[in-house]
Amino acid sequence: MLKQIFSILLLGLSLFAFDINASIEGQNDPKVFEKLLQDLNKSSPDYKLQQTLIKKIIDTLQSKPKLLQDDDFQIKSISNFIQTYKKITDLIAQAYATKETIQNIKDQLDDIEENLKDDPNNPTLKLEKIYYQKQLQKNQNFIDTVLKSYPQWLDRLLAKIKFIDFQKTNKIKIEKTEKGIAYIEKKINKLSIEKERWQILENQNKVAYLQKLINYQNRKKEKLIDQWLTYNLNTFFYYLKKHSTKAIDIAEQIKNYITQHATNKYLSNAIETTMIYMLNKKVGDWKIKFAQIQKEVTLFATTNTFLGMPLYKFAEGFGIFLLFLVFRRVFTFIVLRVVHKLAKLTTTTFDDKLLKVIEGPLKFAFIIVGLYFAFIVMDIENAIFNKTIQSLILFEIFWIFYNMVQVLDETIYKFAKRFGRELYREIGAFFIKTLKIFILAIGLVSILQVWDINVSAFLASLGLGGLAFALAAKDTAANLFGGLSILADRALKIDDWIKVGDVEGTVEDIGLRTTKVRTFEKSLVTVPNQMIANNPIENFSRRNIRRIKMRIGLVYSTTHEQMQAIVEDLRNMLKSHPGIAKNATLLVNFDEFEDSSLSIFIYCFTNTADWAKYLEIREDVNLKIMEIVSKHGSDFAFPSESLYIEKLPEKE
Repeated sequence: MLKQIFSILLLGLSLFAFDINASIEGQNDPKVFEKLLQDLNKSSPDYKLQQTLIKKIIDTLQSKPKLLQDDDFQIKSISNFIQTYKKITDLIAQAYATKETIQNIKDQLDDIEENLKDDPNNPTLKLEKIYYQKQLQKNQNFIDTVLKSYPQWLDRLLAKIKFIDFQKTNKIKIEKTEKGIAYIEKKINKLSIEKERWQILENQNKVAYLQKLINYQNRKKEKLIDQWLTYNLNTFFYYLKKHSTKAIDIAEQIKNYITQHATNKYLSNAIETTMIYMLNKKVGDWKIKFAQIQKEVTLFATTNTFLGMPLYKFAEGFGIFLLFLVFRRVFTFIVLRVVHKLAKLTTTTFDDKLLKVIEGPLKFAFIIVGLYFAFIVMDIENAIFNKTIQSLILFEIFWIFYNMVQVLDETIYKFAKRFGRELYREIGAFFIKTLKIFILAIGLVSILQVWDINVSAFLASLGLGGLAFALAAKDTAANLFGGLSILADRALKIDDWIKVGDVEGTVEDIGLRTTKVRTFEKSLVTVPNQMIANNPIENFSRRNIRRIKMRIGLVYSTTHEQMQAIVEDLRNMLKSHPGIAKNATLLVNFDEFEDSSLSIFIYCFTNTADWAKYLEIREDVNLKIMEIVSKHGSDFAFPSESLYIEKLPEKE
């Protein structure tokens, strides 16, 4: 009984002694805890445990993480550079691993807090709480220091990259190392299976022996992985130094391989973190994003289909087609321009007309060839493909024949003179239009035959019955052909403002026999197509610019400097005005001394033919002219006469 009472008294004294030093929780000085260690009551039942906890607290406070020093950045060789980089990645990997231990420490602290609620004066629990708090503080400081410092470390490392002569590692070395790693992994897997078998048989000696072998093989594997990493880092830094996007691919390969094979699961994340930072610094963020998009597009194109074909094949075919469109554009802007200039140097007009015949079909030929090769690349070779290409080729041929009619117009007109000199133009135009329609009809029939469409009924309609009908309905046929010629020549279209003879208004409808025109008085006039086909058409809607022509007169008091400044400002104002056509003639000149003024001639075009918009632009131009004249201190002149009275001599 006395012994129990004595133990209780000793425990109470121990608790009282510890409560005196309860404020030490916030202390980070190891000497405070060394003093506490000396003051511990050795008679306490928890003395050994308390002593161990205090020693651990002291060790925690005294231990400092091994971070990078200035000596690590005294880099003179490739091995120094890569070694320093590995130290940085190891520290980041440790920081990532420490994040998980922090959560475990927090869980321990929560348990201790719960126990302290039941026994708030327990010195052992308090010491245990302090120990875990110091561990938490130490780990958090380590994480914060590493994650805050690694960009600075990498910057210092990158500053040395220009002094190091990196070399791409031979692929044979890398492949040999990978084979060695794969061999060891197979060996480890085999040993692990054998270990599980002995575990089932409960032979602990055999299990322990096999575990030693596995650990040994793992160490060999880690050495080979470190060697593999060195090889690939050499190549990575070689491309990084050149700011090449190939460094992105190497970084991706390193990250994936380390993730798959390394024992340290945090190492791949650390490598990814450092490489992304260095790539952003050396290669550029936009290049990285572009490379990522390129990879995603490639993956998408190889794993998806369009109309039953892989997307990449469709993309290749479409790309080839676009390439031929580019060739077409180059051909138009370079070759045809040169040929046109050469044609202008000749005295004959035949070459100019010949160019008009072949220019359009030549441009279209690039589209046909582009489609042909695009279909070949996309593996589209069937009846539809063949018929499509044949149809396009026929279209090309008849297009040339159609254009050739333009070259033969003089011959046709000469032939038409035999039928009457007064009406030879009308007869020639009729022959030309009829020939065009005939070519269109034959071309259409040929294309329909390619697609196995029966055209015998259509051909039969061109026999004697059709001829008799044409003779019986001469005017109707004339109007019909007149309508076809309107559409073929594209002389007008619906909503065009035209004038044919005495009829002026807006086209509302173009029929086979007649064309309906709405006049400005809102009446509807029906005009036979024959009349439109045989009469000149004035199409006001085809105008895309409208002329401004004016003269402004300045007073004779305007000086030479004022006139120069006004003319220059007027010219610049018109050049920069959004309503003035940039590619049309633009003239601003002081060209005449008139009786009452100094005359400035202004000649330009608006970029619209719309009457209302034209007036708005002209009004704005006039206001700006007034502003410029006023700004330079001059004024507009008006017709006037100056009377000079000579003073007579006074009589003496």
